[in-house]
Amino acid sequence: MAFDQLFGNERIKHILTSYLRNDVLPYSMIFFGPNSADLLSFSVSFAKAINCLNKTDDFCGECVHCREIDKEIFMDLKVLVPDGQHYKKDQISFLIEDNYKKPFKGRKKVNILTDAHRMNENSANAFLKVLEEPAGSNIFILLSSNMNALLPTIKSRCQILKFAMLPRAAIKNYLIERGVDQKKANLMSYLGQSNIEYILSSDFDAYMERRAHVFSDLTKLVTGQGVEDVLLDLSQRSRSREKFIDYFGKAVNLISLMLRDIMILQIDNDNKNIINIDYREDLMKLSKHMPTDKVLFLIRKMEYLLRDIQRNLNSKVLILEFIKSYAVNEVYHV
Repeated sequence: MAFDQLFGNERIKHILTSYLRNDVLPYSMIFFGPNSADLLSFSVSFAKAINCLNKTDDFCGECVHCREIDKEIFMDLKVLVPDGQHYKKDQISFLIEDNYKKPFKGRKKVNILTDAHRMNENSANAFLKVLEEPAGSNIFILLSSNMNALLPTIKSRCQILKFAMLPRAAIKNYLIERGVDQKKANLMSYLGQSNIEYILSSDFDAYMERRAHVFSDLTKLVTGQGVEDVLLDLSQRSRSREKFIDYFGKAVNLISLMLRDIMILQIDNDNKNIINIDYREDLMKLSKHMPTDKVLFLIRKMEYLLRDIQRNLNSKVLILEFIKSYAVNEVYHV
């Protein structure tokens, strides 16, 4: 797969190919944008193009280096993920030690740090040493959906490429063109943390089951019947923070979409702009339990909760804020 087969962000593709064509490769870069932009695929593709044996401003996908990258065995490409909630200083110390070593077989060594905003103070300060003493053999690409959490001193030393969110209409058309059922494509295009590869490989039945569970929780919260069950379920899930954050983020996003549909139904009863069209009647019934200002309040609260998830707030705090939002006596402003 060459650059032109990556979905969306044409401006970013143009910038990356310009770097390659002019042989001007930034030593350190930040790929910043929503998860739907598929930052990892773009960064791995850029690593391929840098080390491709057949092309200079793209990648062929067929040479030894491209194939080894696909198999995740290319020695000059490292993709790092946080060790737990944050990057550990030892992970960054490895990069410092490796900084001046020559590539094993490629043109450049490429180091990709996913969720780079999850560096704590120690690991971030350690990483600064790499940026302050650049070596010509290494390229660092930091992936982040939260620029505010990165140290200003790190951002100032990196070339920042801002990725745009993929238009949902374009995602839907992309899926339909590849044979996905229109109803399924419409629903899947609204997965908040999706990217194209994730959508195509995801289990649609599992998604529908999760959505039904989330709607059941929303009903309990709005009607006030079964709130304890929701609290207990979330508390049990929070025993594993990583799994909880993944589940909670997706659940809050699904609830945001349902609340959006409720607001549309309350305003003009229009079906055309409803995402969860198959839940229309259920959403209409649920809307009777909430005035429009309460719905708008909840939509904003869910947006703030999604932001707080990115800020790595304590799981118990997230759960309590979530449950509190639906309390009958909650004030309707943020």
